[in-house]
This record gives sequence, C-alpha cells and structure tokens, in this order.
Amino acid sequence: MNNSSDDKLSNTDESLQNDELELYKVAYQNLQQRHTALFKLNQLSQDCKELSTFYAQVHRVIKAIMTAENFYIVMYDQTLSTLEFVYHVDEEDEVPEDPVPYESFRGSLTSHVIESKEPLLATPNMIKQMANDGVLNHIGTAGMDWLGVPLLQDGYVIGVMAIQSYTENTRYTEEDKALLTYTAQHVVSALVRLQDHEQLQKAVSSRTRELMEQIREREKAELLQESLYRISELTNRVGLDINDFYGQVHNIIGQLINAENFFIAKYDRESDTIDFVYYLDQNSRNTASDFLPQKSADLYTALVVRRKQTCLLSYDEMYELYRQGETKKPQKETNSWLGVPLIADDDVIGVLVLQSYQKHITYNQQDAELLNFVSHHVSMAIKRRETLDYERRTHEMLEKQVKMRTEALEEEIRQRKQVEQMLKHNASHDDLTGLPNRVVFLDLLDHAINNMKRRPEMEFAVLFLDLDRFKMVNDSLGHHAGDLLLKVVAKELKSIIRANDTVARLGGDEFVVLIEDIDDKSEVYEIAQRITFTLAQPFNIDNQPVFIGTSIGILFSDDRYESAETMLRDADTAMYHAKDSGKGRFEEFDASMHQKIQEELSLEADIRQAIEQDEFTPYFQPIYQLDSAKVIGFEALARWQSSKRGMVMPNQFIPVAEETGLVVDIDLQIMRKACDQLKQWQAQGLCEQQYVSCNLFGNHFYNPTLPDDISHILNSAGLEPAHLRIELTERVLLEENEVVLANMKALKQLGIKLLLDDFGTGYSSLSYVHRFPLDVVKIDRSFITDAHLKTSNRAIIKTIIDLAANLQLATISEGIECQEEADILTQMGCLYGQGYYFAKPMAGEKATALLTASK
Repeated sequence: MNNSSDDKLSNTDESLQNDELELYKVAYQNLQQRHTALFKLNQLSQDCKELSTFYAQVHRVIKAIMTAENFYIVMYDQTLSTLEFVYHVDEEDEVPEDPVPYESFRGSLTSHVIESKEPLLATPNMIKQMANDGVLNHIGTAGMDWLGVPLLQDGYVIGVMAIQSYTENTRYTEEDKALLTYTAQHVVSALVRLQDHEQLQKAVSSRTRELMEQIREREKAELLQESLYRISELTNRVGLDINDFYGQVHNIIGQLINAENFFIAKYDRESDTIDFVYYLDQNSRNTASDFLPQKSADLYTALVVRRKQTCLLSYDEMYELYRQGETKKPQKETNSWLGVPLIADDDVIGVLVLQSYQKHITYNQQDAELLNFVSHHVSMAIKRRETLDYERRTHEMLEKQVKMRTEALEEEIRQRKQVEQMLKHNASHDDLTGLPNRVVFLDLLDHAINNMKRRPEMEFAVLFLDLDRFKMVNDSLGHHAGDLLLKVVAKELKSIIRANDTVARLGGDEFVVLIEDIDDKSEVYEIAQRITFTLAQPFNIDNQPVFIGTSIGILFSDDRYESAETMLRDADTAMYHAKDSGKGRFEEFDASMHQKIQEELSLEADIRQAIEQDEFTPYFQPIYQLDSAKVIGFEALARWQSSKRGMVMPNQFIPVAEETGLVVDIDLQIMRKACDQLKQWQAQGLCEQQYVSCNLFGNHFYNPTLPDDISHILNSAGLEPAHLRIELTERVLLEENEVVLANMKALKQLGIKLLLDDFGTGYSSLSYVHRFPLDVVKIDRSFITDAHLKTSNRAIIKTIIDLAANLQLATISEGIECQEEADILTQMGCLYGQGYYFAKPMAGEKATALLTASK
C-alpha cells in the first residue's frame, strides 16, 4: 500500500517537471526570438543607408517580436512645432502626408507621450479615464490597446513610435512596453546617423553645384577676356579696313550675347548727328535709308547719348518713352532693345545697339552689364583706330607737303604757328568756357596790385563767384548738362562786365572778375547786382528750365595786399560769408570776417584736441516698435563735453569737422563707445535683441579699410555684428563708386545692417536705392511733421512705405512729435519710429534707467 502511494507521487512530480521544462523551452524560444530581432535591429542601424527604407525595416523587426500590424513613427520638430508621420501602417486611421502643426494633435495620445517624455501603455479603460479627466480630446478611431514610446535624443523628444490593436485577441503588456522602449533607443541611434548622412550628402551636392557654377563663371570670364584681347588686337591691324573692323567687332560680341541685330552708331557732338557706321538688321521693314546719318532728335540711340548711360528697354518701355514725347514710336516687331554708350575722354562718341524681334530673345541686366563692360574696350579700340587713321592721313599729308617744296614748307610753318597760338591759348584759358584760367587771372591781379602801388588812384576790385545750386544740377541732370550750364554762365558774365574788365574761371563752378580803374564803389556794386539778378533767372538746359543763383564775395584794393593769392583768399572768404548768409547775394569783405576765420581755426584746433582726449560721447535716442511701444534699438548721436567750451552741440562742431575731415575720427569714437555701452547693457541683462545705430560720414565709405576698422571695434567690445547698424546718407550712393559698393557688401557679410538716413531730402529714389545692399529706409522728419494735418505728406509717406515693402526694406520714421503722427504711421504699415514724442537723445546713464524701467 505504501509502495503504491509512493509510485503515484513519483509520477506526479515527473509530470510537473516536464510541464515546467516545456514552459522554460517556450520562454527560451521567445527570448531567443527577441534576441535575434534586437540583433537584427542593431545591425539595421549600422547597415541601412536611406531613411526611406529604414522605417519599413524597423516595422518588420518589431513585428517579429510582438504583434504590430498597426504601427507608426511620427517625428516632432520642436523648433517649428510640427509633426510629420514618416511611416504609418494602420487598419483604420489615416494621417496627413505633409508636416502638420503640433497644435492640431494636442490632446492626443501621441502628444501625451511627447509632453511627458515617458512610454504609455493605454488600455480602453485608461483611455476613457484620461478623456474624462480632460487629458485627452483627440483620440482617433476607437480601438483596444495603444502602446507608444518616445524617441529621445540628448533628453529631447524628437518623435514617437507606437503600435495599436483593435481586437481583444491582441493585448499589450508591461513587458511589451519595456521591449518597445528598449527598441526605440536603437531606432534613435539609427535615425541620427541616417539624418547626419543625408545632411552630409546634401552639403556635398550643394558644394558640387557651387563648384560647377564657378567653373561656368570661369569659362565665361575666359571667353570675355579672350574677346577683349581680340578687340584690342584688331586695333593694331593697320591694314584692316574700318568696315571689316566693325564687322569683326560684331562677330566677337556675337560670341558673348545674341547679336543677330547689331548696330554701331557714331555721334558727332558739334552737329548733334548720329551716323550708323555699321548695321546688320533682320527686320524687312527697315531699309538702307533708315541708317543714313541723321539728327539725333527722337532716336532711341540719341536717348543713350543724352543720358550717357546704358538703356535696357522692353517694347512697353519704348512705347512709354514715345508717349512722353521723348522718342519716336517703336516698331511693333521690336521685343527688346539694348544700347550702351561708347565713351572716350568722358565724351559720348557713339553707341552700341542690340535689338531683338523675337519673343524668346529678351536682353537682361546681365547682358547690359556685359555689353557695357565690352563697350569701354570697343571705345578705346575705335579711338585708337581713329588715331591711327589720323596719323596715317597726317603722314600722307606731310609727304605731299614735302613734294610741294617751298609752298608746302611755308604752309607747314603757318600751320605750326597756328598750333603754337592754340597751345598758348589753351595753356592760359579754360578748355570748357574759353575764359582765362587761374594762372592768367593771378598774373593780371598781381599786375593790378603793382600798378596801384605806383599809381594809388588806379583802384580795382575782385568779385569771387560761386554758383549756388550747380552741384544739384550736375548730379540730377548729368555732367553734360552741367558743362552746358557753365558755358552759358561764362557767356552771360562776359556780356555784363565792361570792356576793360576780366572774367576768369578758377575751376568747377567758381568764377572771378577783375574790375579795374574804378572811380566809386557803386560801380562794383552795380556789376555785382546785375550778375546776381541775371544768374537768378532760369536757364534753358537740354530743353529744361534750370535755376541756380550765385553768391558773390567783393574785395576792394588796399595797400595792405602784397600778393594776388592773398586777395583771392579774402574774396573767397567774403563769398562764403555771402553763402552762409542766405545765398543769392553779395557781401563785401571786412575785418570781422577774419575773426570768423580765426574762430573756425580755433574750433578746429579744439576738435583735434578733443579727439585726442576722447571727449566725444554718444547720446542715445530710442527707436520704438510702433505697434507695441517696445524699444528695439538706439541711434547713437555725437555730443561733445569739451574741457574748454562745456557742452557743444552737433550743429556747432559737425560742419567744421566735416569740412576738415575730422568727422571720420569722431564717428569711430562714437561707434566704439556706443558698442561698449550696448555690451554693458547686455551684461546687465537690460537688453537682448536691441541694437545700436551709428551714423557714418560719406568719406568713410571711400576707405577700403572700413570693414576692418569696424570689425576691430566690434571685437574690442565683444559685440556681435547683428547688434550694430550703420546709417549713411544718399549722397554716398550717387556716384556708384566701386569702393563704396564693395564696403557696403563687406559690412553686410559681417552681419551688419545698413540704413539709408534722411530719405527724401536729396536726389535718390527707391528705384535707385534697390541697387544697393540696404536693409532699412529712414523717412525724413520733414515728411513726418504735421502728417496728421497734411494730406500731401501722408501720400508721400504711404508711397515710401509701400515701395520699401515691395523692395523688402523696413522703414523707420524720424521726428515723431505727437500721438497722432505715431498712430497714422502705424496705420500706414510703418513698423518703427523715433522722435521727441517717445524720447529725446539722452546720456548713457538715462538710457540705462529707461531700459531698467522697461524691464
């Protein structure tokens, strides 16, 4: 009996051991299977080359270790606050293909994992409870279990990996959550590696494209260089017929630009005639008579001559010129027209023209720049050809003269005498006006001084003239118009003075008159009055009325004068006194003017000493964002706390500083101190994004070391370039100087923004400004004042703001004095402003208090 019971117990234990062994085998197999899957995932993270195939392979691996028919990976961009479903397989739900705002998925299980940074195993009861608690409001298609784990990189969530079941047959456990969490670490490692690999590939591709573009640019440069060499070579081929010369120039240009319709026109200034010396035209409507020499009048070629600059025109632009009466009506066949001036010795000697009658051939700005560059070499080539032809013809003429023996020799002697007389005249007279030059005038003045010493009754006077608005005419209408104006003025002056008096041109727009043998000062005053009245009348220059006026300094003879230079200096001083007193008038020199000169010299000496002693300091005027009244920056304005003079305001020292060039050192001193102050505010935590804006005198931009000078200031202050802005006036832009443009581009590359100050007070327009790398236009205070009362001012302001916005330029309004002006500017779309309404310029201490209060 006992033996039988023992046998039964033995059998039972053996059965239990077998069942337990079977469970261990299953567990071992599951463990083996998961180990193999994880090994594959780890290997996948090393071997996979593209993200596009990586996600599907991850899905296959996970399906091997758990039920994951419904699976997705979503990437989270924290910077852009977006979600992108990079991989998604689901029986019920659909997801967007493109990135979507994160806000649209806030309240979902996915967002819960992102915000908690923790894995989540959500059962139906748990999901229901979370919804009731308000944690979830975006659930999607109802299912069974949902399991999601965060993809973490350096502690930040970069995405979520999730699986989901819709049936009771598939449920997930804590073990599944742990396994999926572990799997996510391998997925993140592979993702980072593959993303870095893709970024590297993109960088390599970008650099490859850049190198290919450089190669193409180099090939274009080599072709251009070869073309210019060939043009230069043509010049030296003495036996080459001029028509063949033009033809080969056409062939060379045709290799650079489409030149199926090509013209070379010569311009004769004396007769105002255009001669088409070479042309090739495909338009059947044009005949040989269309290319005969003719008056310039309304030709488009003449437009280039008048403007003395490249003209790139579409048909619509040509028609608009015709409608304005400036040119003739264009042919309907014309699609694009490009003309560049041929300039030699600052005179237009002709025009190169390209014309297209085909819609698919339209010239662009790059073509214009290229043809303009080539035109300089063509001009020189034509000029050299003409010189060679002239020398050849001269040689032939001399040979004929030699053969004519005595008669020819006499003719040559006569011609040489004429040349000598002409050279003598040119040496003593101004080329443009034909008036005596400075050398002759000083000689005549010295003679008058010596003559009066012998005969005291032989009194005389000197008038020193300067045209008041000549520079404005020269800048706006061009040098050609300025030259014409100087000729007209010279003619008028000669008609006013007496027969025994002398008028001379010193240079530029300065003239002098020597009035000899005077009996009474009233004679001189009368001449000065007639000159002032005459030059105040409008002159017709290029069919346009021009107003100038003149300021005159009068100096009467005196025993104290020993030299002409001294007298000319004092007459010049009287002229400047007249100009300072309001222009369009004359002033007689007196001793008080000496005192003014001495004061200016003393002020100049004090300014130099102040620069050495570092006395100039910045005052800060806040610049506000108009819609929020938030300080976004400061304009640094120069103030001088002189050890001798006390506080000196800018209107007292800036004119002298600009005239002597000392303003350059003052500007850099103000910039250095302003940068130091802004860095100090940053260190105190008073500002983060604010900037300081510094004014630079125009001469700075002609200095090729300007970018290095400013970089040194920024480095010394420890200030980022993004926190410095530079203000310049539009006068700097007028000449389009290469050094100016290079400096502006270099400053932009440093990260410094450029502001155009006092816009609207000079000669530029936004259509002109867009050619320069500017960021901001500052609207001059003259338009802002009483803008709420003046409709015309508001119209101008609105136009500037809209055009600036189209050119992607910001606008700052200066001189805002009241709430009404600020409101109107805000309504018009102006973002920023400054003025006494907000705050006056203040010392650094007060600006610190302002920033402290705003914090």
